[in-house]
Amino acid sequence: MNGDRTHLQEWYREAMRGRITELRALRDDLSAGNHRAEDEARRIGMSLRGSGATFGFPHITAVAGLLETSRDDEVLRRVEGLVVELLRFTNGEAGGVPEWLLAAARVHAEAPLSADGLSDAWTRAARAGGCDESELAARVARYFGLEPVDPKDRTSGARRLVQEALAASAGLIPLREDSLTITVATADPTALATELELERLTGRKPVFEVAPPEWIDALLDEMAGRSPVASTDATAPQLRSSAEPADQPVLVVDDEPSARVLVRALLEKRGHPVVEAPDGMDALERLGSEESFALVLADLNMPRMDGLELIWAIRDSDRHRHLPVIIVTGEKDEILETQLMEEGADDYIRKPIDPRLFVARIESTLRRLTTAPRG
Repeated sequence: MNGDRTHLQEWYREAMRGRITELRALRDDLSAGNHRAEDEARRIGMSLRGSGATFGFPHITAVAGLLETSRDDEVLRRVEGLVVELLRFTNGEAGGVPEWLLAAARVHAEAPLSADGLSDAWTRAARAGGCDESELAARVARYFGLEPVDPKDRTSGARRLVQEALAASAGLIPLREDSLTITVATADPTALATELELERLTGRKPVFEVAPPEWIDALLDEMAGRSPVASTDATAPQLRSSAEPADQPVLVVDDEPSARVLVRALLEKRGHPVVEAPDGMDALERLGSEESFALVLADLNMPRMDGLELIWAIRDSDRHRHLPVIIVTGEKDEILETQLMEEGADDYIRKPIDPRLFVARIESTLRRLTTAPRG
């Protein structure tokens, strides 16, 4: 059965390469405001939302759902975001200068342009487009029908809604909020996982304004009380404090080996040792050993013992009842999410996993719980 499932999932990945081609073919018509192209893009989003769930890829379901429900003025931006997600899904990494950034810069490159992160991508795209990064921000805004950030806008009345760790990891600046929306400055308005996370955390619809990475990095430094000289790459924010138990491993519990490999790579890159378990029963055996753990990160849906049952077992244990537990779930059910918190989860991370947001949420939990021990 596992072999059949793996074969089907590989077939699905190959099919997604065809979907990338379909989405790319819609760009010119979408830029021209062609309603038939907008309807076709939403149809593709609807198809991917259903197929992602069928083949066991909830992150495809989530981001495709955004496209399916897009207003006309959102369709192009979300198509470009879905192309990035599918490239990462089929190739393991999107990499290089994003196609949307080249399109906005009016650059027709015959081959992909390499880039080391988003800041470098902006620099290369601006150079290729014969403009500076401020002009490139204006071009990106026009391409997506958004507003560029006013360079003099240093206010951030919405900061109370967005944790500093999330702002740093996602590379965004909260600007304004009302009862329905939250406006943020970003150099990547196509980041669909960020859009989902913002809406989940704030309960408001995100509205993007476009700013160069340099401007965003400078404000992030101000928010964190750092001098610009001490700033770090926004794709790998230095969030760890000396209080974090870096020598204690994170116990990663997931029945999907590929998911464990991804999480291990993200955490070990940040200096967190990892111990793996394929389900809740195996996790309990490892917790029963002499080894101490900094945190348990568990998938919700697993055989033998799922994430919720694992929470119950941990909270019933005298030794581990205060151990932080984060649940990873592809479910978009507010009642379930409330139940997870009520049953003892310290946080939950919704799929699709965005690497920067994921690391920020993990390290935010570790900092919070090591500086303010429970009970």
